[in-house]
Amino acid sequence: MKLMVMVRNSNFLTGALPLYFTTMLTESSYHAQQEFGEPIKCALRLFRELLDRSASSHIQVGIPLAVLGTTINTLRAVSTVVDEDIETRLVEVESRKDAIIDAIQRKGAVLKDDDGTLATRLDRQLQLEQPPDDFRELTVIPTFEDIHTDKEPFLRPNIVRGRYPDVDTYLDVQFRLLREDFVRPLREGIAEFLDMRKRGFGKDRRLQDIRVYHDVHVVHPICTVSGIVYRIQFDAARLRGVRWRSTKRLIFGSLLCLSKDEFKTMFFATVANRDPKQLEQGCVEVRFEQNLEDASAISPTDTFIMVETSAYFEAYRHVLKGLQEVRQDSMPFIKYIVDCDCANGVDPPAYLRGRYGLGEVNYDLRDLVETPKQERVRRRARPRDPYGDLLGSDPEESDGSDEEELVNVYGSNNPHLARARSVPILREYMWPSADALHLDESQYLAVKMALTKEFSVIQGPPGTGKTYIGLKIVQALLKNKGVWLRDQDLLNSPTRPILVVCYTNHALDQFLEGISEFHSTGIVRVGGRSRSEKMEQFNLKTIRFSKRKDRKVPRYIHEGAAEARNDMQRFQQQMEMAVAQMMATQRGLIHEDALMPFMDDNHRETLVNMWLVANDGGWSGGGRKGSVMVQWLVPAGPVFILPTEDGQNQPEEGDEEEDAAAQGEEEIDVMEEADLLEEQRLLDDDEQLYGHEKRGRAKGKAASVDLALDVEALQLEEHQAGNQGEWQVQTNAKKRKQKIKHELSKTDMMTETQVRRVQNVWTLQLRDRWRLYRYWVARYCAKYKESIREYEQDYERAAKRLLEFQSQEDGEIMKEATVIGMTTTGAAKYRSILQDIRPAIIVVEEAAEVLEAHIVTTLSQQCRHLILIGDHQQLRPNPTVFQLAKKYNMDISLFERMVKNDMQCVRLQSQHRMRPEFARLLTPHIYDSLDNHESVLNFENIKGVSSNMFFVDHSYWEAHDGDTKSRSNMHEAKFMASFCRYLLQQGYSPSQITILTTYTGQLFNFKKVMPRQVFDGVRVCAVDNFQGEENDIILLSLVRSNDEGNVGFLKVENRVCVALSRAKKGFYAIGNLTMLAEASPLWSKIIKELREQRCVGTHLNLCCQNHPDSVIAAATEKDFNKAPEGGCMRPCEFRLKCGHVCTSVCHPTDPEHEEYMCKKECPKVLCSLGHKCTKLCSQPCGDCKVPVEKIIPRCQHKQKIPCATSPNLFKCQAPCDKTLPCNHRCKNKCSQECSVPCMEMVAHRLPCGHTIQAACSAKEEDLVCNTPCQQLLKCEHQCAGTCGRCKQGRLHQQCMRPCNRVLVCSHQCTAPCTRNCPPCTKRCENRCIHSRCPHECGKPCVPCQEPCEWRCRHHKCDKPCGEPCDRPRCDRPCRKTRRCDKCKTDQPCIGMCGEPCPDKCRVCDHDEVTEIFFGTEDEDDAQFVQLEDCGHVLEVSGLDQWMDDTSDRNIQLKTCPKCKTPIRRNLRYGNIIKKTLGMIEKVKEKWYGEDDQKAQTAANANRLMTELQFDADLVTRCAEASEDLLRQMKNHRIFSLGQIAMYENKVLFLKGLAKLKKERRRDLLLLGNARHILQMDKEIAEMEKWLHRRTARVGEQEWEEFGREMIRLNFLLKLRVLQGQIRKKGISLDDLAQANLLSAKRRLTGFKPFTEDREELVKQALEKVKKLTTRLSGGADIGISDEERVQVVQAMGLSRGHWFQCPNGHVYAIGDCGGATVESTCPECHSRIGGGGHRLRSDNRLAPEMDGAQYAAWSEQANLDNYQEFRF
Repeated sequence: MKLMVMVRNSNFLTGALPLYFTTMLTESSYHAQQEFGEPIKCALRLFRELLDRSASSHIQVGIPLAVLGTTINTLRAVSTVVDEDIETRLVEVESRKDAIIDAIQRKGAVLKDDDGTLATRLDRQLQLEQPPDDFRELTVIPTFEDIHTDKEPFLRPNIVRGRYPDVDTYLDVQFRLLREDFVRPLREGIAEFLDMRKRGFGKDRRLQDIRVYHDVHVVHPICTVSGIVYRIQFDAARLRGVRWRSTKRLIFGSLLCLSKDEFKTMFFATVANRDPKQLEQGCVEVRFEQNLEDASAISPTDTFIMVETSAYFEAYRHVLKGLQEVRQDSMPFIKYIVDCDCANGVDPPAYLRGRYGLGEVNYDLRDLVETPKQERVRRRARPRDPYGDLLGSDPEESDGSDEEELVNVYGSNNPHLARARSVPILREYMWPSADALHLDESQYLAVKMALTKEFSVIQGPPGTGKTYIGLKIVQALLKNKGVWLRDQDLLNSPTRPILVVCYTNHALDQFLEGISEFHSTGIVRVGGRSRSEKMEQFNLKTIRFSKRKDRKVPRYIHEGAAEARNDMQRFQQQMEMAVAQMMATQRGLIHEDALMPFMDDNHRETLVNMWLVANDGGWSGGGRKGSVMVQWLVPAGPVFILPTEDGQNQPEEGDEEEDAAAQGEEEIDVMEEADLLEEQRLLDDDEQLYGHEKRGRAKGKAASVDLALDVEALQLEEHQAGNQGEWQVQTNAKKRKQKIKHELSKTDMMTETQVRRVQNVWTLQLRDRWRLYRYWVARYCAKYKESIREYEQDYERAAKRLLEFQSQEDGEIMKEATVIGMTTTGAAKYRSILQDIRPAIIVVEEAAEVLEAHIVTTLSQQCRHLILIGDHQQLRPNPTVFQLAKKYNMDISLFERMVKNDMQCVRLQSQHRMRPEFARLLTPHIYDSLDNHESVLNFENIKGVSSNMFFVDHSYWEAHDGDTKSRSNMHEAKFMASFCRYLLQQGYSPSQITILTTYTGQLFNFKKVMPRQVFDGVRVCAVDNFQGEENDIILLSLVRSNDEGNVGFLKVENRVCVALSRAKKGFYAIGNLTMLAEASPLWSKIIKELREQRCVGTHLNLCCQNHPDSVIAAATEKDFNKAPEGGCMRPCEFRLKCGHVCTSVCHPTDPEHEEYMCKKECPKVLCSLGHKCTKLCSQPCGDCKVPVEKIIPRCQHKQKIPCATSPNLFKCQAPCDKTLPCNHRCKNKCSQECSVPCMEMVAHRLPCGHTIQAACSAKEEDLVCNTPCQQLLKCEHQCAGTCGRCKQGRLHQQCMRPCNRVLVCSHQCTAPCTRNCPPCTKRCENRCIHSRCPHECGKPCVPCQEPCEWRCRHHKCDKPCGEPCDRPRCDRPCRKTRRCDKCKTDQPCIGMCGEPCPDKCRVCDHDEVTEIFFGTEDEDDAQFVQLEDCGHVLEVSGLDQWMDDTSDRNIQLKTCPKCKTPIRRNLRYGNIIKKTLGMIEKVKEKWYGEDDQKAQTAANANRLMTELQFDADLVTRCAEASEDLLRQMKNHRIFSLGQIAMYENKVLFLKGLAKLKKERRRDLLLLGNARHILQMDKEIAEMEKWLHRRTARVGEQEWEEFGREMIRLNFLLKLRVLQGQIRKKGISLDDLAQANLLSAKRRLTGFKPFTEDREELVKQALEKVKKLTTRLSGGADIGISDEERVQVVQAMGLSRGHWFQCPNGHVYAIGDCGGATVESTCPECHSRIGGGGHRLRSDNRLAPEMDGAQYAAWSEQANLDNYQEFRF
């Protein structure tokens, strides 16, 4: 230490060293420059020691460090002396110095160094300063302060070399770095965005850290297994250049932040489901991560700005929570991970230390000594074909060994077997030899270390067999699991599995497949989608399904999950219709009738009054006829625009051109970055949790309810496409459809101010019409969304319960496992389950790619053995924020940190993958040495190329993708695609070739230039996603080429290592190698090695297999055209079987021409006319197809038809020249039937007197009049319905004018126009300090019974919270102090004693606080109260007086005197609030009734529901309406008096309709004609539909008019019966009777309301008809005369009520009591008659025509009422 002090204070440090570094710049000798390496390293080590031991040394170190940095930069450009070690040390020293300076700037406090010198608040290593807060108390979700802060967040770098002071410091560092990794992009991106907005930059400017989406709307909820997700829609028009299939935008799990107030308030969400087609339309599904209640309250009319960061939040969430839960006493391996006590060796696992008195531990290693032949695995990494077997046999053993019989594992005479049976595992000298274990020396050391050390680190360079060694280790551990299960802690644990963690799904599949070869049971795989069929049986989802099927799930889990699912299904059904209506807005145009309630009066009037544009189009199949909305938004002809008020028409904006997708060749499948990231993030279960399984059922309902035009179902009728114009019509239809879909994808809508300015909607341009339409639709959706808000929350709670049970179910499955395999994503998600399972041994493959925090949170306290396998010289962890990697060492994995802290690490030395010349690119430039196994020395040469390895140099510039920020190079893509095609022509299979690129942007270029039909099976992939895999031939595109010499991460050694080490037999690369050599010392060395091997140049030499002397120099893709068939340009000249000569040029494949097809013309003659075959020689000739003019016999038209076709069989294609009966021309072809019905559009005059445009063939009864009603309703508002929908004024549509009165609860009434406002349906805002009311506002609140919290030093309330307080207000000032955020000092509170302290400072907020309102604010002793509801701060004496004022007699909460916000939460004025709330509760009681009324209401509800379920007429004749009404009633937990009255009316009317149906069946079937029956059915169906659609409140006028309509229908039925009797009996009416009959008919079928006066006139007319017609007095026709009837009745001697009729009207009698006791058959028609139990069959009826009886003999007098006249 004294020496360090001397150096720090000497002139050597500040004078001599800088001068020495400067002289290095003047040295030009290459050999002299090479000597500078060691002095530079020594200097950097000195600087690091000084900074670690004496933080104040940063001043003295700063000068020489700055000079050295300049020197290193210069030497890097002119020499190769600056290696990776120097680079790493320089970064570490600079980061250390920067961290010290940051700490000084933040705190400025000082401590003593070890030598007594003053220093900043640092310790020798990391103790820069104490954290400002406990990391365990920080929220995972960002807060307002996280986003809006000017201070730098408290961060400390990850210590790469050296120990941490303690566990909490270590965890704090990892937590804050990991949290900052996803928070910083949001913070900096939002700050940049707000600054950009402030300075007035446009929306389209790109931001560095985030992606911004404008005009975002939360459209509707979607029910998924995991809970509620929401479909959001954003403005996709400005993102039309984004390739959604390849971009990393909005992939699963990405974090989103939504705000509508400049990010003062924020909603955080994650992407739950991503569909590229939907993204093109601006739609994506998200899940809100917090504030779920507030999120459910978001209205579709709210417009948000949304920002996105690509951070995968799900993984961050679980790992961050895991770090917070780790405690010092529960964290394993502290000695190594925290204390970094590695240099002194690693202890054996606890279970091998003999602490249980078990003596020496022996292992059975026989499985490693001899392996069955078909399970033998090569000692290297196997070829990783994602679609094939991952673990095969060696090439040396490929000669049919797989087919040999299974050899007994231990049955051979191997001399090593006996020794391997019992090996003292900790006595290394007693182990079997490396040869006995089939291992090389480095593999032997790795296995030995892994089995004997509790913390093992194994480095595996490319091709050295990391997976093979990992499998050997796991095999030995599983064979000897009895040893490590003896641990007492593990015996008390419910499970003892080995946990295998891999970074990628592919690596996990490979590892678990290897395990399954020697351990075929007890494996559970938890990860993303697996491509391995072998792994299917081990997937967690598969095992879960199997256990459910076999009923092996614990009963409490099964029952709890079933209950949760049932609840979810029930709540989903409640939301189904509303969600379907909202979803329909994305699928088509909403009908104007449904949008009327959300339009202004003048908008409604002007829209529907334009009759001239209604019904003017040829659309069908997608919506309703005659929708004005369709004609307004998507007119079939020119856009009709009325002149504006100044008489001028605005020029219409041109339609945006829709780029039709080019119908080119189908592209090759490329796993682009978005797909790969999503595959890595998505676990198997996530696809089910966020999938679309149950979304189809609700969809269909909306189409028939509110859609005017369904785009998906849109099509033209066949008869509308004429022969000449068919293609043109279909093309126009397609364009219109695309136009509609494009407009539906937009989110731009009018504001309320803009809407109010619109007077006539027909004066708007098309663009503004759509903007207004979207405003209406947003309000429409808001109405439905508000109606299901409560159900959303109930569904979410049920879904959480289901997920909890499923988590327990998964835990039970994993507890039974021997091996659990997880990806790092799966390990993060299932972290809590792993902590419960507590794996004993953890093996991490690809450990050098995994962030340290991910591994640490996977460890449990009971973990006894950790094995890390990886290679830190290949890929490192990849934090989201690059600066955190460079400045804070976040990209250093636990694996690499242990290596740098001198932990024993075994590096595998022998590579089994690549040719030796490939390996020479890695050594010594990246690895010091790498041995080549003998198996790689004899690979065959690559066919058709002069070299097995070649790098092509070029100078074509790269391109930059502005969206993905990636790079691409089309020249390289075309060259490599042409070269790949050439290699396929040499006979290589597509699976043998892989194209790699260093930039994901290049993948899109490959996709464009590689058609599937040629390249299907060739894998194209980014280098980072091919780590750990290999193939025979690798084609590498390096991409970077620019005039700045910028090579990006191509200078990163780790990535270069991966790129250069994937090929086995052939390796070819293309790039700007000259630029790479100049920009990177590493590439300079590699290219030097390539030159020595003569494997680099500007062109690649192609050699013809058939003509070796023919060589083609390929520098561009066009040069490959010189070998069109893969050979050369010489002709083939092979004689084919047909006698022709092969016309192809030289081709190496198919030398015998067995697959070759002759391409010369066929010489054969096909017919007597001498027509020659037009096909090729190799094709079948077939019939003659030459067109010949022939006469068609049936119509005598001349037609060109194929020569071989008979004219009798040909269908004439000439236009039909026939005229239809309506005198319109038939538009079909001659061979087709005439177009009946005729679809020519003509004017129809309806019975109501209005005229509409419709098809010629349309029937009058099918036409609906859309003329606006315009009558004044009783509420004095104009009716918004139409003539047809209002039944010509007899039954008006409900008035939809909003009520807008203020209710007693202070909310505005949202019901439509009404005399008495219904109970408020908004969420109740009443809350206290303990809880909030969960009900709707209009329902009674339950008072809080928790103890009151209003207390101070002087007074205390002893009452429950919900009762008036028994203490006075405290008028003394508050004595507390609060820290002011502005002046950063502690200031006296300006509030009152016992009240929440206002957030204002008397000094900093002086102007705001002293603003005169009550008049006493500027007094020196003024104290204040802050209202919690709105945040306003008011002077207390004035506010006391305001609150105590009782002059206002209205029952309403007091409001803030400044902003009029109701005051609901305030302890000081609690008694006033509670008194008002008490009065409000009494008003609610009026709505719902007193207790006895509530009981009566509940009884009435039960009675009505019973009738709906069991009333025979309702069940049989109105089943659907009854079920729907019953479902509505069951949804209510409590009924208000108004609601129960509405349901009483509905049931009463529904029973009336059922009776009408019954009587219609009974009377009209016998007497009425078919037309009358259809008319009655239609009228009854319309009335039933009216009841069905009125799900909300029904107005008084509606009930009254409905009742009048019911009376009209009853009289109409009587009229039809009377007409039927007259017709059937052949009665001839006199003039007076005929006049009365016509008068009644005119009044009953006319278009005027059926008033009481009209009713009386109809009644009198019908009675007059009966009186004037004697033959009608006997009632219905019974087939005999009156005289005969009297004789029969007298002869039978029966009293009245014994005569009945069968279903067909034949009369019979029942004797005795007159009640039916048996069934028989009618002697006339053999139908069933009679009945049982004194009840007549339902299809038989009383025959009053016989004896004038009004009711059956067997009945009660009360039944007489059933036969009275039906009145309402």
